[in-house]
Amino acid sequence: MAASQDNLSRRALWAGAGLFALALVLVLQQALAEKSQPAFAWVGVGAAAVGMGLLAASTRSAAAPWLVAVAVLPTVYLLFYMGGLAITGDVLPVVRLAAGLALAGAYLAAARALPQRVQYTSCVAALGGAALFFQFWEPPASKPVPIARPLVATFPRTLGPWTGEHVPLDEITRKALGADEYLNLQMQSADGRIATVFITYSANAMSNIPHVPWVCMTQSGFEMVGNREDEIGIAALPAREVPVNVLLFEKQVEGRRVRALMFQYFNVGRTYTRSRQVARALATTGSLSRRGSYLSQTQVAITLGPHDAADPMAKDSAAYQVGAALLNLVVPLLEKDYYPDLTGAEGG
Repeated sequence: MAASQDNLSRRALWAGAGLFALALVLVLQQALAEKSQPAFAWVGVGAAAVGMGLLAASTRSAAAPWLVAVAVLPTVYLLFYMGGLAITGDVLPVVRLAAGLALAGAYLAAARALPQRVQYTSCVAALGGAALFFQFWEPPASKPVPIARPLVATFPRTLGPWTGEHVPLDEITRKALGADEYLNLQMQSADGRIATVFITYSANAMSNIPHVPWVCMTQSGFEMVGNREDEIGIAALPAREVPVNVLLFEKQVEGRRVRALMFQYFNVGRTYTRSRQVARALATTGSLSRRGSYLSQTQVAITLGPHDAADPMAKDSAAYQVGAALLNLVVPLLEKDYYPDLTGAEGG
């Protein structure tokens, strides 16, 4: 039984050493790619190399329990470091996170064979290592990426059956908005429908997100009476569905009900999300900093007429269909002509 357990522990140690080797390759690739602030990536390279050496040496050393215990610190560092980039959903960061999780699993399997006193020491070391990581690790600042073309000067005033004009915001609202670029396009369709296309763009993804419709609209006297999370298919972008918040607002104006159906989403470095929290996480983790990033928000609002009796939140309602069709005009235009290409040279 003891021999079997020893063999299991030995296999776990060699598996951990092999996973440290894989982590070494993956973190080395990141360190070579990271040009804005690579120090922590190179610490990761060192951690992977040290961890690999410790676990390999522990298979033959009489001091094996303490070597395994010390290896918890490289494991903790790599798990946290390799997890940060995975929020982008890109293949390599996800592979790094998977390697980090596998490494942690192999370490725990090996650590189960350690004496209880050594296990306790390892646990304390892991907690201390995590505390030190979060105390000193700062995500690299996201490199600002200017918009490809100025919104107000170049965005079309005619979109399919819609025509409109940009209406500048007052100075107080504009300063509160804090965006480098914004577009407030008041539009009307050929059949008399009224809509607003509101777009903001900040060259630095670390910018704040003070303007969201569920705050600003309610501050303007509207009440949010409906909300849902949807995916809107964009025909001009193959295999692309944009996650949006579908929001219904209403208020009383001189005894009559005014309603608006809104579609809203964020775009952080060409990653679409409907969540303000996820947008902030994408921006503040620095996860896109190796190639630069930006923060954009788009809102398409359809003003409901007095004869819109159908539930506008229903996907087959006229208002919903009109809003989805307008999004199908706006999103490809932003993708093609305004959002910068972040897949090329450093910084977009």
